[in-house]
Amino acid sequence: MNFNQRSQNYRSAAGGRSDGSGAGFKPDEQRIEKILNGDAVELNEYTKYLAEHEFKDISASQLRNILNAVQKAKTPLDLQFLRYKIAYTVGKQSVKKMKEKYENLWKLMEIAIRRTNDKNLEMFQNFVEAIVAYHKYHGGK
Repeated sequence: MNFNQRSQNYRSAAGGRSDGSGAGFKPDEQRIEKILNGDAVELNEYTKYLAEHEFKDISASQLRNILNAVQKAKTPLDLQFLRYKIAYTVGKQSVKKMKEKYENLWKLMEIAIRRTNDKNLEMFQNFVEAIVAYHKYHGGK
């Protein structure tokens, strides 16, 4: 499979539009499950897609704030407190396009947090760290 085919697969599997507008974005629960179960290849492919296409307009400092909170989590219960913090960040957005991007991040985090347990907490932390890393790599805001 060449790069263009893979990119198309990333777009269609992510459920989002290929224009990066965020409209219609739906986190891919199967891919999230694979990542949380330790699939490092999927981790890199999906987070690269998310950072480059879905979250490129999100503030790097906001993503780092989320990452910092995630890295401090010692148990999945600690992540539950992150859910309302992300909701607050979404609510602060006044520009509709940006609010959609942050809502997409919130949707993704909601699904991933709900599926995180004691066994896969470290993979969840790697997942968020990879989004931040690829966001930086692709020149995120």
